[in-house]
Amino acid sequence: MINIAKDMGLLKLPIPTTSTCDFPVVQYADDTLIILDGDARQLFFLKSLITSFYLITGLKVNYCKSMMVPINVSEGKLDNLAATFGCSKGTLPFTYLGLPLGTERPRAEHFMPMVSKCEKRLIGTSSFLNLAGRLQITNAVLSALPTFFMCSLKIPKGIIKQIDKYRRHCLWRGCDINSKKPPKAAWKLVTRPKIEGGLGIIGLDKQNIALLCKNLHKFFNKIEIPWVQLVWENIIIMEGFQVISEKDPSAGEII
Repeated sequence: MINIAKDMGLLKLPIPTTSTCDFPVVQYADDTLIILDGDARQLFFLKSLITSFYLITGLKVNYCKSMMVPINVSEGKLDNLAATFGCSKGTLPFTYLGLPLGTERPRAEHFMPMVSKCEKRLIGTSSFLNLAGRLQITNAVLSALPTFFMCSLKIPKGIIKQIDKYRRHCLWRGCDINSKKPPKAAWKLVTRPKIEGGLGIIGLDKQNIALLCKNLHKFFNKIEIPWVQLVWENIIIMEGFQVISEKDPSAGEII
């Protein structure tokens, strides 16, 4: 419905593009993020579409739980727009699907909910396990909890250091976070692969870089993903930047 309204000229794309791309809507389950111009006329059309959607499907949007987050919009104009749409006001950064979204690099305090989850897992399970079980928990749970963050964001070194502290405690000392029991092996040795004499525990700093490199692969190979197309069309092409790529004859892929 939003794309039809765009094609009819009722809604316009907030970011100009050279292709006929879809309207920028991010949706997962019942969480929907719509990027729109800060214009009262656009909000009227959007609210009419939401009302039509409710009449057709019976699914009603709860405006009390909805939030309007401004980007380069004055406080007075934001008050008028929020009153027009009937929702509350928010600020950047805000949390969407557990990730902090904003125009600047997330600070360490934005990752504290993830650190708290690791601490709760440490306290709740490791006291009932032997060394082999604690190794399994370290690999399968504590090493996996930050993965969702690491796929999109560069985790600060201090946060990785804190999570590694919990993983070391889980492996060597159980749930007692204040225990002074010394570890049985250095952490660098523990994070080596088993064929090299380690325990195969993932190094979070290296995993973070590897996961972020997947985004570079999508970008340089122009995978059909909205953010990739947006960057290529609005920054690389329209702004006149030049990307120099090199082909590997053996692999036949762009690196």
